[in-house]
Amino acid sequence: MSWRHQTAQKRIKKLIEDAPTFSVQDFNDYMPLYEAHRTALMAQKQAVTPPLFSLEKGKAVVVDTVQIYIAITNYDEYRLDEERETEASHEKALRFLHLHYSAADRVIEQSSAQRVDFHGGRMHAVVLGQSGQGVTRETIAEAFAFIHDLQLVADEANRTLAGNEFTARFRIGVDVGTCVAINNGTSGEQEPMFLGSAANHAAKLADGDQPGVYVSDRVRALLNVPELGVLERFSGLDQNFVSLNAARRSDDGTIVFGVQDAMSKSTALLSDWRSEIHNGIMPNITDPSFKFSYKQPPLSEIDYSELSPSRSVRMPLVSMFADLSGYTDYVDEAVQAGKIAEAVLALFVIRQEFQNVVEADFGGRKVRFIGDCIHAVIAEGDRLQANERGSVSLAAKCAGGLRSSFELCQQELDGIEALGLAIGAELGPTPITRVGIRGERSVRLVSSVASSRSEQMQQECPENGTLFGPKALKAAPSALNDIFDEQGFSSDMNFEDVTTCLSEFTPPATSTPLYARAHSTSNVSTPRAHLKAK
Repeated sequence: MSWRHQTAQKRIKKLIEDAPTFSVQDFNDYMPLYEAHRTALMAQKQAVTPPLFSLEKGKAVVVDTVQIYIAITNYDEYRLDEERETEASHEKALRFLHLHYSAADRVIEQSSAQRVDFHGGRMHAVVLGQSGQGVTRETIAEAFAFIHDLQLVADEANRTLAGNEFTARFRIGVDVGTCVAINNGTSGEQEPMFLGSAANHAAKLADGDQPGVYVSDRVRALLNVPELGVLERFSGLDQNFVSLNAARRSDDGTIVFGVQDAMSKSTALLSDWRSEIHNGIMPNITDPSFKFSYKQPPLSEIDYSELSPSRSVRMPLVSMFADLSGYTDYVDEAVQAGKIAEAVLALFVIRQEFQNVVEADFGGRKVRFIGDCIHAVIAEGDRLQANERGSVSLAAKCAGGLRSSFELCQQELDGIEALGLAIGAELGPTPITRVGIRGERSVRLVSSVASSRSEQMQQECPENGTLFGPKALKAAPSALNDIFDEQGFSSDMNFEDVTTCLSEFTPPATSTPLYARAHSTSNVSTPRAHLKAK
């Protein structure tokens, strides 16, 4: 398996030719059709998904939203054992997430919020503005009710179901704005996505060590409280304020402010949960139930539907994040210019090609798409163990292949020449499993220090850069020293660059390298100048 220019170019052309004709619909026009379809499914006793959760691939819906990101700030306390990752620490961290993912989904099922995705120690949820008047103060109040109930249920679940073993501290970011909803998932891997600056800004507000509820100035304006400018990331709302401004819809659709009935609802929810554990429907969270095994590469053979806590994978691998730089601004401009279909087509083609590179060309496995970013894992090895040096070498080729394919996409698609691609990668022992509520609502999970650091590498990397973490650098073949600087950075690194490096003879350290790119030399002289501030 390897990347080939002609093969990739043919794939991209075919993706463009076979892409659905994207239709763009306003949410107010979409909802009557959704309700009619929902009624028909219920009459046939078939499963019903929330609005926008399982959109057809050719459909994009413009919708006003409250975007909510919930990050667990003390997640690493469970993932590490004396600053080390061990099988026992991974098992404990997965039980921790298993509890809180389950709590979040149970609350969501009784709220106005919808879960978009879980990603490691973070959750993305959304409340849709359904009034026909955009996002209102009432919509914000429904989001606050979900936030209040989640924190309450998580605390009670930890106390009554886990014996206070899994206390979580939450940092929550909230923003409002118009987004474009799409879905690129399959029946087994649904991937609803909300593209736009509101989702990105909510995620940034949730990024930090201090717990609390942090809202954007757009939210503050709706709440009639002072706006803060750049300080909004450092000043959270008082919890009493959140509770007082929370509201729920009654059965007749009336908005009722306050959280008076929250405790009784959480008690009923936990009672049902406890019954499921007693009847064996859900595992007892206090009983270690994660069983790990090694998966011989290629990882592309992993079927997420076959994974469960008792059938989990754990092995050394390279985690990789590749993110489109500038795509959020591109989408916002497309919404204003009426060019949403073109923006969604570009993302559809790019993401499908990225998945092709990861899985078809290098035998890796896509974990998920996170907006305009792909998270993937890759490894090389035999039936007994992974080869760390070989895995890093393969990951470098994959990173180069992603950039080469991206350059081809820019040649074939109009309007994306200003976009960039930032790639981060790191090596480390990593579990792969599914957690949360059983069935289709369970969530595929790849979470380790390597996955967190690779995401951090990508976030620190400027557009058109590739940044490998310290463990990946330590295990990398010496030939890659000619393309990465001492900090693991390489600018504009494509597939040809990597293969040239790996195919060249590596001379003694006192000799002049046979291959060295101009940008690599300049990077070594200023090793940190290229990194973005977090």
